Amino acid sequence: MRLPFSRFERELLTEINAAPAQLYPNSWAFVKALEILFGFLGRAPSVDIFLHFFEVKRQRNNIWVTLSNVPGRVLLTPFQHSFIGWKGKFFKVCCSDLVPSALDGFPLYWVKKTRALKSKPLKRLPLNDQKACQILARAGGFDVAALISLEYNAEALEKYICTRDFLITSHSSPLLGSCMIYLVVP
Repeated sequence: MRLPFSRFERELLTEINAAPAQLYPNSWAFVKALEILFGFLGRAPSVDIFLHFFEVKRQRNNIWVTLSNVPGRVLLTPFQHSFIGWKGKFFKVCCSDLVPSALDGFPLYWVKKTRALKSKPLKRLPLNDQKACQILARAGGFDVAALISLEYNAEALEKYICTRDFLITSHSSPLLGSCMIYLVVP
């Protein structure tokens, strides 16, 4: 997790009514991986698109929040299947004089009533988001650990995203960015 939080991260936390520390580690990995994927594709990440592929579930007395793939819509695979002992390793975050607004935009205190949200139906999304979801659904199964590890290696990230078995790359796309994705029909 990096500070200051991105606009997407702030909007998502606001939508689910949760403080940053209430999200499980895999949930943060999903958020970061989606930002990396969308950054590569030249498009700002969308909370609506994210919530089309993920459900928000409350855990343990409604305090903890986990983001889970919607069955049948696996855009991103989990970073790790199980994190053990992470809850006791919190640290305090304070703003410095250099970035006084780093924590603005959403509650930092723990929220007792986080929102459990079902996924957003495709029909309820704006048309552009519907098209993006359809393309991403066909290309899904991106490995979160791979996306995060390749974040600062543009060449390797492009190779990972654009040369997968079911994708062919071409020219720049205003909808998706640096690689035009054509779906290969077997």
